[in-house]
Amino acid sequence: MNKARLEAFTDAVLAIILTIMILEFKTPKSLKFSAIFSQVPYLISYAIGYLFIGAAWYNHHFLFGKAKIITRHVFWANNLWLFGTSFLPVATAWVGEGIFARGPQAFYMLIYAIWTIAFVILAKQIIKANENHPAVVNSIKQLTLYRYLTYWPAVTVQVVLQILSLLFFPAGNLILITLQIITSAVFSNKESDKIIDS
Repeated sequence: MNKARLEAFTDAVLAIILTIMILEFKTPKSLKFSAIFSQVPYLISYAIGYLFIGAAWYNHHFLFGKAKIITRHVFWANNLWLFGTSFLPVATAWVGEGIFARGPQAFYMLIYAIWTIAFVILAKQIIKANENHPAVVNSIKQLTLYRYLTYWPAVTVQVVLQILSLLFFPAGNLILITLQIITSAVFSNKESDKIIDS
């Protein structure tokens, strides 16, 4: 399967997702600057969503930059990953409506969980497709985000913290997700800056 076409398709879908997210921003009716303050919760959720997509794209680029072989299993795993990501505008808009409410935060957590599972499946499918290329497999297994998401004790702690957050301080869910996104971006593999598509 042609890797470049799948990457182009993925990039197009992610660009549409980002566009939909900003279109959810409501223009204030008033011309006073203070009118924008009513949109601050959505701006916060939008900024987190934008950061989320940026980090997701960066890690996706790493996976596909390393991959030598793309199979139909990788194609469908990539579609599952995009499917999970495509719900982000809905989750972002709903959290923007009620940043301290349990319902929107629980939905955001669910979408993030689906995205996480889909990312791990995608990475594992790329590893499986490229098992005859040990350097590819080792690079992907060393990816910071992949190592974290497949280290079940850390993921379990995060899920427990998110559930406790939903019960006692729903907005804390976004804080925990944001910290994970920032951590995966800051501690990304040094070699990821040297990836040249092959």
